[in-house]
Amino acid sequence: MSKLIYTKMDNWSNIIQFNLYPPTCFICDQPGHNALDLCTECLQELKPSTHACPVCNIELSAVSSICGRCLQRPPCFDHVFSLYRYEGIAQFLIKSLKFQAKHSCARTIGHLMGQHFKTLEKLPDALIAVPLHPKRLKERGFNQAELIAQHIHKELNIPLVSPDLTRIINSTSQTSLKASERRKNLKNAFCYEPSIELRSIAVIDDVVTTGSTANEIAKTLKKKGVQQVEIWAFARA
Repeated sequence: MSKLIYTKMDNWSNIIQFNLYPPTCFICDQPGHNALDLCTECLQELKPSTHACPVCNIELSAVSSICGRCLQRPPCFDHVFSLYRYEGIAQFLIKSLKFQAKHSCARTIGHLMGQHFKTLEKLPDALIAVPLHPKRLKERGFNQAELIAQHIHKELNIPLVSPDLTRIINSTSQTSLKASERRKNLKNAFCYEPSIELRSIAVIDDVVTTGSTANEIAKTLKKKGVQQVEIWAFARA
């Protein structure tokens, strides 16, 4: 069966599902906006970054043009792009997906990210999701970054090559670690075995906190010949 027929069937399936089960807002149960599980009012409550570092996207004071961390220790990734601050509704969506397994949140997050990144002048050659260690994946049952990446892949029609990147060290939780401890904790934690030669890759994640994971992944990718690594995240903490 041709790809065109599959696409038409998928479109009809979406139309039928929409009419039988119209989306409602996760937050207030009002009708969803544009087939999303968020209403117009709640969408407007998402808080975008207003003044951020052009490299790592962390919030800056009005007088700064680049953060001190990126000046002192330039990261291996080229840019972090995030849509919103990790608070309020953005935080609710991510936590609902990650800790309550509400997979419909991944569709909403992926759609919003896909629509946003369509506006970029140049898109990457491929997408890749931040991987979980197999033990962690078995415990959780899914990888939230991979679910989000699948929806962005559908929105942008960019190859998704997540199996090429694996997490080979089950690092301890980063939550209570200092920046130097995070870097040490993640050293050599990832392995990249490219199935195709790629010049540029966007790494997909739900939220970027310190950027240590993103930096280690970018280092791993660039060691294998990738020239440009962007980090695409729904939120920045």
